[in-house]
Amino acid sequence: MSKDNPSVHDKAIAIFRELVGNRAEQFSVPIPDAQQAAQAALAGDFNDKTALDIAFHMTDWNSDAAFVTALLLYPERFTPEEIREGIGDFLVHAPNHLAAAARQYGYPVQDTFGVGALDGWREDDESEDT
Repeated sequence: MSKDNPSVHDKAIAIFRELVGNRAEQFSVPIPDAQQAAQAALAGDFNDKTALDIAFHMTDWNSDAAFVTALLLYPERFTPEEIREGIGDFLVHAPNHLAAAARQYGYPVQDTFGVGALDGWREDDESEDT
């Protein structure tokens, strides 16, 4: 995006720069420090690969997390168009990461609200081919 027209993610990160200075860059780096901290925290409960996978899935949507948090704190600083863009970006990116992390952690992924959220998803349970 141009400097005159920053993306919604750039705007969210700019809000965090005001609040936390350079630490806001953790919302835009490919591998945030939190990923290594999460992996280390999970290492005692999971094998190395699973700990890394869960940590990755919990941190890869860092710029989406910045947008959601900035929106919660300062909704008045976003235009309706930016809010739609940020919500769309989050919904395209984060849910599958969260579902993967939940599964690997041992939690079920369910359609809790009965909206067909899992329609079309392959179930890992027993096959109906028997």
